[in-house]
Amino acid sequence: MNNLMTLLASPLTYIVRMTFAVLLVSLLTNCQQLVPTVERSENWPQSAGPNGSWKVTTDQPIPHEFSVRTGQNIIWTMDLLEVGQGGITIWGDHIFLTVMKPLYEVPEKKERQTHTILALCIDAKSQEILWQREIVGTTKSPYFYGFSDSTTPAPVTDGEKVWFFNASGKIVCYDFAGNPLWERAWKPVDHIGKTHYPFNKQFEPILHGDLLINMESYMSEDGTREYGWNYLYGLDKITGEVRWISEDGVTHYCTPVFNTTADGVPAMLIGRGAHHKVPEAPMGYSLVDLRNGTTLWRYETDEGMAMYNATWTPKKALWFTERENVIHQVDAQTGELIDKISLVDQVTVHTYDTTTQQYTRLENHHFSDTSFVFPAWYSNIIVDDKCYFMCFKPTRGYRMANAVPEYSFARVDLKTQKVEYLEVPVQYDLVNDEKQYLWKQDLKTETKNIRELDVAFDKRSQRDGWVWNFNGNPIVINNKLFYTTMSGMVYCFDTSADAFDENALLSVSDLGPKGKTWTLNAPSYADGKLYHRTSKQLICVGK
Repeated sequence: MNNLMTLLASPLTYIVRMTFAVLLVSLLTNCQQLVPTVERSENWPQSAGPNGSWKVTTDQPIPHEFSVRTGQNIIWTMDLLEVGQGGITIWGDHIFLTVMKPLYEVPEKKERQTHTILALCIDAKSQEILWQREIVGTTKSPYFYGFSDSTTPAPVTDGEKVWFFNASGKIVCYDFAGNPLWERAWKPVDHIGKTHYPFNKQFEPILHGDLLINMESYMSEDGTREYGWNYLYGLDKITGEVRWISEDGVTHYCTPVFNTTADGVPAMLIGRGAHHKVPEAPMGYSLVDLRNGTTLWRYETDEGMAMYNATWTPKKALWFTERENVIHQVDAQTGELIDKISLVDQVTVHTYDTTTQQYTRLENHHFSDTSFVFPAWYSNIIVDDKCYFMCFKPTRGYRMANAVPEYSFARVDLKTQKVEYLEVPVQYDLVNDEKQYLWKQDLKTETKNIRELDVAFDKRSQRDGWVWNFNGNPIVINNKLFYTTMSGMVYCFDTSADAFDENALLSVSDLGPKGKTWTLNAPSYADGKLYHRTSKQLICVGK
């Protein structure tokens, strides 16, 4: 024992021990850098959440049922300066979002458009605006547009800086005190020759490492890219300089989705093909390597359109169709078609009988040959081995009279290919604080800002969110899936349910009064609270 103590106390041994300690600290530091980032619920740094998937796990209680009408599980509400529809970004006590340039009177219809937005930094504790900045673009978007507007992209933050996006053609980087650090402008395409493209910008920016991924129109005729097409731009988050531009174009209707390939390559899936003669071709998918913008594979098809979230896992990518009644399963490693899942054959349908006030279940059902299932745009999301989406309802016009089923959500098992549909209530009335659900009713919602001014450019924006509009993306918290419709109804489903029946519907909540609430927002979650917004208010939900 004494000899051992003497040895340990010797200068040579001391040097060895110190060297070992330094090596150990270095090893532990490197190991920490190699460990994948854990999905954190304390912050929501971008529209797609902490890991770009619109999904998060948490040990905090999840406020899945709430009501602005009654105050149930509402921590606070805050009036907003003007309508907007972009996502809510949260870091600590800082809330970042954008609104359209405020209107204080109802102008002529042609003036109900703007290229200017306000970037807001809000204190979550006091609900005070810490600072606001005006961001001016070039291409005007309508107010209360039921599809998208200049505020559609959510801000992005890394906890030190925040990047605000004006879909009308401007990015500005600020520090948390609101000091501008850099800005970048581009010209969104609205015309090529005589072809006009409506203002439909569905891209959501992604922060990956030190890269800020944006979608921009390529307006140079230098031969390296197609003039007027949209591409992914990999920008240096510190300087705004372009590091790469994707090889392939992306239709501005498509929402590219981030993930990592089976080989560990960070990538985004982008799509081409949509309404209004979008120029990007050929129709289908490209998987883009985020390290350099090169294309890993391409998938081409003559069915469907890229007006969906480009959902994929390291194994499969899903391509959606509007009228062909199938979902394409594509190999995410090769881009080759695996198979097509029928949305109309041998399906299970849960419908609500308003006479008996009970659900009926149809097994192995086949919809008529003249009917078709129209998955609602941007409603598709993969949770584990199942894909969920909302169904557009049947309606006159817009080639949708034969759409089925009505007022329903769907769950598709990607392994067994079992397809289930569940009808849900459209709205509810409150009678003595009790919900009286409304079924199978074509309802409308008003388009007024916080000053009770109806400044909507397009009357189609007064729909209920079940037909021909762009609702906000769904999000998943643990096993709870949240969908929001334009009329301010929030549906929560249990993704762990064995059957996609009435027991899988956990709750139907509201963001405000019936017929007077309007939103196109995707909710955000942070530190036990759910954040949402309408045309009038910012809303904090929690226990």
